[in-house]
Amino acid sequence: MTQESDGVSFGRKVVLRHKRAADAVDDYRWRKDSELAELDAAVPLRMPFEEFQSRYEEELRYPTPWVRRFAVATHDGEHIGNCMAYDIDSVTGEGEAGIMIGERAYWGKGYGREAMAQLLAQCFLMPSINRIYLHTLEWNARARKAFAGVGFEEVRQVRRAGKNFILMEIRRPRWESTQAAAALGTNDAEESAPSS
Repeated sequence: MTQESDGVSFGRKVVLRHKRAADAVDDYRWRKDSELAELDAAVPLRMPFEEFQSRYEEELRYPTPWVRRFAVATHDGEHIGNCMAYDIDSVTGEGEAGIMIGERAYWGKGYGREAMAQLLAQCFLMPSINRIYLHTLEWNARARKAFAGVGFEEVRQVRRAGKNFILMEIRRPRWESTQAAAALGTNDAEESAPSS
């Protein structure tokens, strides 16, 4: 598949595209990275690549309706990260978002912020969705600033597994108003964050 044929959303800097089996190599490398794991409030992956790849390919073969996974790529086709919406619930009208820019050369340059904006657009294409939320580590000021830049608002502190997170959310009316502001050129939000 070419970048164009499996692209879902095209921005100025990044393309959201469907995940591919070949992405497993990058994803495995990022999941084993201790700094990236810390930003994601996780522990570095320890399973062998063969097991990871097998599970990865199974997830691609049998997608679930409550999860939407995308690769974040440059217009040149470089896979630089991932984003997803999960726990999508059409009854409650909400879902949780997550993003990771795994390639450090793209940190702090707006790639993650743009990818998150594109992910929100994909989520709000679903008519039943009225709220998208995420949890980001309290100390990750860069991530909090980037998420605020695409319209997320801080709701409260949440403690999980001994770590402090900030629950952030964006509701459909606010997302629609941020889209209108962006169309008028009045959205001057900040740069991207590597992880949530």
